[in-house]
Amino acid sequence: MKDSQLAAFAGSMELLKKIHEATQDVYWVIDKDGHFVYVSSSVYQQRGFTPEEVMARPALESICEEDRARAAETFSLGLEIINQGLTRLPAGRVRLRQPRKNGGQVWTEVISEFFFDEEREFKFVIGMSRNIDALVALEQQVNRLKDSF
Repeated sequence: MKDSQLAAFAGSMELLKKIHEATQDVYWVIDKDGHFVYVSSSVYQQRGFTPEEVMARPALESICEEDRARAAETFSLGLEIINQGLTRLPAGRVRLRQPRKNGGQVWTEVISEFFFDEEREFKFVIGMSRNIDALVALEQQVNRLKDSF
């Protein structure tokens, strides 16, 4: 890689980092062993944990216990589809509760995509977790109103 290409790449990475730091959504990367290798700093705003605290634990621990089976099932289904020969999966979308450091939880919509190398070997998952607490609260309110009629 030429020096100018390397400088452009480094500039792009810095821009991407600034974008991730400016948003409330949490961006992350999970390796094939189920461990975080990157978590954006917005995780502190969303869940009260630093990126380093989140990355020190297995990825499934970032999901409330009640929703771990659904998350593991979604991940396993993706791997099963991959094993059948697909080289690219459409982005997956699932709602999960995630623990907050203060003991509470936050409803999130998680969007993720699997990535592979040239030999079709699974490498990592890139994803984004968005706080949907307000949306879930409104849906629950609508359901309560429906039930009262």
